[in-house]
Amino acid sequence: MTTSALPALRGSRHPQWLRAARRPMGVYLVLWAWMWAVCLVGVTVAIVLTDRLGTVELSVAQFIRNGPLVWFLFSVGVIIVAACLTPHVANGMTRRSFVVGTLTATVIGSLLFAAASAGILLLEGVVYDRMGWGHHAVEGDSYTAGVWEAGVGTLLLDHALVTVAGSVTGLLVGVTYYRLGGWWGTLALPLTLLPILAAMFTTTWSRAPFMPTDEPEAAVYAVNGALVLAAGLAFVLLTRRAPITRTES
Repeated sequence: MTTSALPALRGSRHPQWLRAARRPMGVYLVLWAWMWAVCLVGVTVAIVLTDRLGTVELSVAQFIRNGPLVWFLFSVGVIIVAACLTPHVANGMTRRSFVVGTLTATVIGSLLFAAASAGILLLEGVVYDRMGWGHHAVEGDSYTAGVWEAGVGTLLLDHALVTVAGSVTGLLVGVTYYRLGGWWGTLALPLTLLPILAAMFTTTWSRAPFMPTDEPEAAVYAVNGALVLAAGLAFVLLTRRAPITRTES
């Protein structure tokens, strides 16, 4: 029997990294649909209640960015490493394909979340304009411009940065715990969480009092982008040499 007569393995015509990307990509798509359905309902209810009980002058959708959006994606990154790395390698595929496939799915999934978050903000702005409400970033007499007022490009960049930062930081924290264990993984958190915390507090339009800088916005975004790239590189290096323990029942 020649090798050509052997049945082709299912999925063998596709590169390993592409097969590795399918599962996390499916996770991102399912969670994307659920999260934004919940967020749309939540934002709508909050706006209606505010209009009934007081005056609408504050963006509700803006709070998705630093709340559920970033930390939700962070938790997804941790779970992907914990759930997928061992079975991926134990079933004969390489760590390299896991790294490439996971990072590919993570970046694409993060950008989908960023686009949806930015889209809800823009849609909210249209509704506010039609109702004659102020689409502000903070309450009170002191006006603070929202990042959405800087244009669609800046809005998408801002949300893309924080979503990718959240997801990649989750991958890094997950593989750090995987490699180093609970104690060392916890002690490393001030370092491994740095990309997500920096992105949240130095690029947000309502700056935290202990984090503001007078640096130009482009420089702040560049520094945060470098931190995200460093986190991605650290994830690659830690995963490429991760020991795999195969457990069999």
